[in-house]
This record gives sequence, C-alpha cells and structure tokens, in this order.
Amino acid sequence: MSLHIKSPGAAPGFFPLVERGGALKHLSFAVLQLNERVPAHTLESGAEELAIGSYAGAVRLEAEGAFGRWSADIPSRTGYRDPHPVVYLPAGASVRISALSGPARLSIAGAEGKPDGRPVVTLPHLTDAVGRDNWARTVYTHIGENVDAAHLLVGETVAQPGGWTSCPPHKHDRATATEIPMEEVYHFHLDPPQGFAMIRVYTDPDDPEAFDEPCVVQDGDTVLIPRGYHPVTVCPGYTLHYAWILAGEGRRYGAWTDDPRHSWIKAQKEG
Repeated sequence: MSLHIKSPGAAPGFFPLVERGGALKHLSFAVLQLNERVPAHTLESGAEELAIGSYAGAVRLEAEGAFGRWSADIPSRTGYRDPHPVVYLPAGASVRISALSGPARLSIAGAEGKPDGRPVVTLPHLTDAVGRDNWARTVYTHIGENVDAAHLLVGETVAQPGGWTSCPPHKHDRATATEIPMEEVYHFHLDPPQGFAMIRVYTDPDDPEAFDEPCVVQDGDTVLIPRGYHPVTVCPGYTLHYAWILAGEGRRYGAWTDDPRHSWIKAQKEG
C-alpha cells in the first residue's frame, strides 16, 4: 500500500487508517471527527495503549478500566504553533469521547500496551529548538519518560514557513549501539489549511529492499514510516504542524541514525 493516506475530509465518523499488524507491525492510527450528527464515540483500547490528540473543538473523555473511572475535559486548540494536551490511556480501557462545543477532530494512535497503567493528560515535558537556519523547528515531547507507557513515544513538531524538519534525514529501523527499530506515523496540519508540504521516505540505495517514496501532503493527511529516512519541507508562508507517534522494539527518543550523505550539515557554520 502507499505510505500516504489522504485526509478523510470533514465528514463525521471514526476512520481507522491503519491497523496494527497490517501495513505497520507496531502501530495503529485512526481519525475521529465529531459534530451534531455524530456527537460522541465509544471505543475499547483492548490490548493497545492509546494516545489521543486533539486538533479542533473541545471534548470530554470518560474512561473505565482497572484504574476505575476517570474523566477529563480537553479544551479546543487555539492554533498549531503551540502545544496541546495529549491523553494517554492504558490497555484494557473503555473510553467515550464527546464533543462539547461544535465539531471536534482527534487522532487515536495505538501500540501494544499493558493493562496496569493509568490515564494521563500530558503537556509537553520536553521542548527542543532543533536545527538552525531554514531547518530550525520546535519539537515537543508529550509521551516519553514522563509516562509509564509500554511502547508509545508521542510528540509534535512545528516547522517554520518554507522550512525543513527531520533534518539531517534520519532513520530508526535497525538494532545498533545507537539505533532502535521503531516505526512512526506523521499526522499533518497546516496553517492556513490550504497549504502543502512534502515528505520523502527512502532507504539507503544498497538496501536489499530499497524504496524511495515522495509524498505531497495537505491538511489532515497521514504518512506511515515503516522504515527509512523521512525529511519534510513545507511551502513558504505556511506553518507546518505534525504529530509524530513512535513504537517498536524499544522505547527511547533520539535512538536514530542520520543519513551519512547529509549529516555534514550539523557541522556547517551558521549563516
């Protein structure tokens, strides 16, 4: 299948874009859209731990599980330049998500979990200004060492208009001293929403199963990254935001390898 999944549009409903064990071994990903026709949705986490991100509209989450009963209200996002809460739910939970005021749009990512955790409303515990010049961006981490998750690592990146992210291009698909095999999902939004960005997912040319897939992404699109390098750039004038979700054979942010053909830019002088 193509790594690029187009936005489901504005229609209400639950849209499972990828199931764990299919195109990706470790991750599932879905989009939930609520409005007056579909004001609420209930789902079971089952064997998966979940990360629920919000992109539009205020919502209420009401969950039950081994942790008992739990609820939280998540306010509407005011823009994509600032971070917004992400909700972590452990495996074995039932959750009802209700729109509080107008339409709401959420993402729901899953990975193999453990049932003894507790729900958490996270704000970014780590903020990094990464890169420089036209490849400077801001990276927020929501679910990392601050949450006792089994596999999920979750955050968001904000790129400047006309800028690049995930540069130098990096990958995390082999077990080495510094690299851990982890799959990833990027879920994109742009401000203003009519903008576009590009991502190239590619392997080393000598990879026995080499591939090179460039994608033009628009607001609400999703790209799967089973392996390979994955740099991103955005059209001038548009701020790019994307949620990133990682899961795999380990759980450590930064356990990746830069493309050796392009890693020299880290040593380049500023200006």
